[in-house]
Amino acid sequence: MTEISPIPAGMQWSALSGRTVRAALREGDLAFGCLAPMIFFLCFYVPLRKSMEQTGADYAQYLLPVIVLQSMFFTAMSAGDRAARDTFSGMGTRMRSMPVRSWIPLAARMSANLVRALAGLAGALVIGTGFGFRFHGGAAALTFVALSLAFGVALVIGADALGVATGKPEIGASALLAPQLLLIMMSTGFVPAEGFPGWIQPFVRNQPVSQAAAALRDLAAGDYTSAVAIALAWILGLIVAFTAVSVLVEGRRP
Repeated sequence: MTEISPIPAGMQWSALSGRTVRAALREGDLAFGCLAPMIFFLCFYVPLRKSMEQTGADYAQYLLPVIVLQSMFFTAMSAGDRAARDTFSGMGTRMRSMPVRSWIPLAARMSANLVRALAGLAGALVIGTGFGFRFHGGAAALTFVALSLAFGVALVIGADALGVATGKPEIGASALLAPQLLLIMMSTGFVPAEGFPGWIQPFVRNQPVSQAAAALRDLAAGDYTSAVAIALAWILGLIVAFTAVSVLVEGRRP
């Protein structure tokens, strides 16, 4: 009997990625991913602009980086929800019973989440540009985009592992809500660290969102500073840690 050749990995990845992207389009997730940063930008820019610009800061330039990072958190929440739904529906079990390479489903989810992250980044840049945000260097602008997406990849890997581990859609995204609010609101994304009580300023300055926001501000200004290296170290550390968790979770699945 003639042995049937397996479907090429590229076709498997493309089919599963397309399935997830089409579902995101159909459910309005991509549209929300693009609109959410616009809404949140306005919610913070309108009430805080005057007080911040009294200090000499261009608030659109200051604010946009944290809006970009927040859009990456929203992408991670969507990733956790989708991974949990796939696990709950038995999609992962079906994939393992088929001639599909073990890494393909995860790779497909990651690439589909990258599309979601790009939608969020595009929405943030559109609204920011409308209110005066500008890049001051082409190479630095590309680095800004790459660093933003790398931050999103780190969050998505962790959220995906959480969704697969719980297998419960009601937990997949909601479990990330509190950490997202803590890190975003207690960061230098909206106001400088001096605007917080003294006892919490060390945390505010040094947590990953603050470091990433500072790096993005410097890159938008066309500067490569130590903040970029620190943010990159945080991102690489998170990717390594969350990848290890993801491998552990996948290894324990029945």
